[in-house]
Amino acid sequence: MKYGPGQKEEARTRILGAVGRGFRRLGYGGIGVDGLAKEASVTSGAFYGHFPSKAEAFKAAALIGLVELREGIEHLRASEGDAWLAAFADFYTSVRRSCELGESCALQSLTPDVARADSDTKIAYEAELLKVVDAVANGLQHGTLAARRKSAWAILSLLSGGVTLARSADDEKVGANIANAIKSAVLILAKAD
Repeated sequence: MKYGPGQKEEARTRILGAVGRGFRRLGYGGIGVDGLAKEASVTSGAFYGHFPSKAEAFKAAALIGLVELREGIEHLRASEGDAWLAAFADFYTSVRRSCELGESCALQSLTPDVARADSDTKIAYEAELLKVVDAVANGLQHGTLAARRKSAWAILSLLSGGVTLARSADDEKVGANIANAIKSAVLILAKAD
């Protein structure tokens, strides 16, 4: 099939979005190429036309997930000023906690599978993760860059781990209590940076 100008990249972007949702919802081991292709409404052959393997599709989905997280943080920093972290913590502990798992944040939903991935995937993921850490650190107001990065690691870990824990609660009140505790801890960390 011949693509017009920009069509192949548009198709890849659409397929990548669907692949990311499939991996976030079912995990790397829970979905195969046929399932990913179905998620993207393409044939397996079309899938392989964009990604040479399931592992490469996972790597691309994990990386774009972190890019989207970093861009979201940068957008909040630009639009919310000094209140960006409170807005981010509120969004992460509400929307990212309650959305359908396929729409969740790559940090919370794909990181466990990255830990099981090959070295190339881990190296690429780490490079993007460091950019996310810097986006958070650059938005903190106190301390040296090294201290702000340390706080950024703690903030991201609290948010992603805490939301994962909150999602596991069957009782909505328990999930909300976890989310509220996380949000409070993040804001305390920000003041101590």
